[in-house]
Amino acid sequence: MKKLSVLLVAAAVAISASAGVNFKTSHALKGNKIINKEMVKFNVKQAKTQAPSLRAKVNAPEGESKSYNIAGEGVIIDGNSLIPGAFSGRAEIVYGADNKVYIKNIIAGLSNYYGESWVEGTIEGNEIHVPMGQSIYWSDDYQADVVLSMGTTRVEGTTLTFQADDRFNEAIFVIDGETITLQGGYADPVSEEYPQYEGYGLGTVWTDDASFGGFLAWNEVMTEREPVVTPEVITEIPDGCEIKTYYRNSAYIASSFFGISNGTTDGKFIVAFADNGDVYIQNPAWWNDSNNSWVKGTIDESGIITVPAGQYLSWYDEYEYGIVLGWGKTYVYEDGVDEETGEPNYYLGTEIDDRATEIQFMLDGDNLYLLGSEGDVNAEFPEGFNATGMMTYWSDDQSFSALEFANRDEAGNALPMGYLVNLVPAVPANPTVDEWYDCGDESGFSKLYFTLPTTDVNGNMLDPEYLSYSLFIDNGNGPELFTFPAEDYTFDLTEDITEVNYDLFSSAVDFRDYYVYMYRTNAEGYEPLFTNNIGVQVYYTVNGEKNASEIAWLYPVEPQPQEDVYQLVMIDMNGNPVVYDLTKGDNGEYTTTVALNYDVFGGYDPLTEERPVVPFYYLVNGVRYGAEVDMTAAVLGTAMSNPIVGEGCFTVPVGYNYNMGIAFSLEGEMYAYVAQAGFTNVNELNSNKPVANVRYYNVTGQEMAQPQGVTIVVTTYTDGTTSTAKVVK
Repeated sequence: MKKLSVLLVAAAVAISASAGVNFKTSHALKGNKIINKEMVKFNVKQAKTQAPSLRAKVNAPEGESKSYNIAGEGVIIDGNSLIPGAFSGRAEIVYGADNKVYIKNIIAGLSNYYGESWVEGTIEGNEIHVPMGQSIYWSDDYQADVVLSMGTTRVEGTTLTFQADDRFNEAIFVIDGETITLQGGYADPVSEEYPQYEGYGLGTVWTDDASFGGFLAWNEVMTEREPVVTPEVITEIPDGCEIKTYYRNSAYIASSFFGISNGTTDGKFIVAFADNGDVYIQNPAWWNDSNNSWVKGTIDESGIITVPAGQYLSWYDEYEYGIVLGWGKTYVYEDGVDEETGEPNYYLGTEIDDRATEIQFMLDGDNLYLLGSEGDVNAEFPEGFNATGMMTYWSDDQSFSALEFANRDEAGNALPMGYLVNLVPAVPANPTVDEWYDCGDESGFSKLYFTLPTTDVNGNMLDPEYLSYSLFIDNGNGPELFTFPAEDYTFDLTEDITEVNYDLFSSAVDFRDYYVYMYRTNAEGYEPLFTNNIGVQVYYTVNGEKNASEIAWLYPVEPQPQEDVYQLVMIDMNGNPVVYDLTKGDNGEYTTTVALNYDVFGGYDPLTEERPVVPFYYLVNGVRYGAEVDMTAAVLGTAMSNPIVGEGCFTVPVGYNYNMGIAFSLEGEMYAYVAQAGFTNVNELNSNKPVANVRYYNVTGQEMAQPQGVTIVVTTYTDGTTSTAKVVK
């Protein structure tokens, strides 16, 4: 909220009077009155009451039904407080057989608190007689009823008392045309501090201890009214629709009990596409997303979605009004000067555009745009509150609820209202750890602020419902998963947890616009919640597959270099890999010795004189690298492809068992060669065989005229066999 927009909050009541804007919110009941919070308790004097003659009726009785407005004075419950003074509401009367009548909500507001129930009466001439003692609510917890009772409320100090009047066992209503008036009842302001609470009339009382049931009415009049036709609120869509989820990115201006606010939206909404061209949008207005209702529209071949205005997002039967979707604008105007500050008073004006019979969206690839809206939520006050767009308002008096319009980039271009959400397993972008606070004593609390990502590592939007996260600590021994201990969060957790859903709303974690804080109140025997570094890791889980971000730390963590792991993999005669770790020597070379034998790798078979080919490859940190050359007996000592050695194969030399050494250097290019590390029966087999030729190679694979330095000696015999040895000159 911008600096001067705070003035709008303070001016909420004045706006309602001067601009005709009634500040109601879809998240609370409409028309809240000021609550007298000085009423500390509802203790009452004991009183004799009638036993319940009827348990509460919750089903509508048979007969002719008529609807009535109720107006009167009295005392009613609102939340945990009592409100004295004028009240209004709705009632329903069913006229049955044998002069029986049944009244629902006989005192305005009764069904809001205790639920819908009916009481029974009898018509005698032009009067309705309603017996006292009828139950309008039964409590399993208290094993007691709340029943009708004529009586008196009175304030003694700060304690409200109720005295049932045993002289009257019924309430009488007089019928006069279309009005029905409660007889008797009055206000007797004998208390200067709480005069409105001194009254006599039709009330309610608990049967177990005769305590006040929270409702008392006098001067009550019921006026017949035309029944209001309940509008359609779409709560279910046809089967078989293609569902797409979008991440919100629009701007809003909204009204609540606390005043006016503006900002950018978050969260998501659902678009469902039917085969016949119909389109359903769930929660099109962000401010009213708790309704979980749908509006219906159509889509054409160009991707334009048209939604008729006037559709209801919610409906409250008790009050017979709801939230309507339309088109309109908001604007800020000045009216007078604040007497204390001398600064202008700013008020929010609203206007519904009745000419706009439809709202249009445009589907463009993965983006969904709201067409025709104007405004810039980032503009300075008051421009940031002047906008045109999709408006929601209350149906009974067209009072303002919220306005939604396209957000803008830095160049002023309209941004999409929504981005298609990635609903496949994805690696989430990294979170950020923003701030850590520890007051350092038992009287305060420890608090951590951090921000969750909205996209994956490739910038694609994520569905927030699939996000979760864990905390880590590092006290010098590396990352350790942090457990949210239930005993530290007794108001919210029943067991210890390590992975938290993104939307866990509690005293432990408060999720708002992907900005999170968690805190713990320091108890007796306080120890810091964290004593060193704190980290956050985010997970994105789809269809059971979980991907994780990196751990983001409050304090930077220098990455520790890890020793690369090099491995040689050879394929045995059954096609299975056999892995050998390569060990780094003082000369910088990685080496290993492989004992080739017939049983494993299929060495030389004296009977068949076959020389099987043994494939091999290298793993570097578990990653396999391909080769561009073939390691055969003819090219032993040839350099492997640059820069990482790869895979190849070689012919096993003569010998039943053979020890082979593999080595390569990490300096510059990396080479691989086969070196003779010892023979079993090989020298004996070759010692008496005539030699055809001897060739010399250096470790790079280049042929030399004479041995020099580390030399690979390849001897070819007249029978076509070869042997290889490494010598140092």
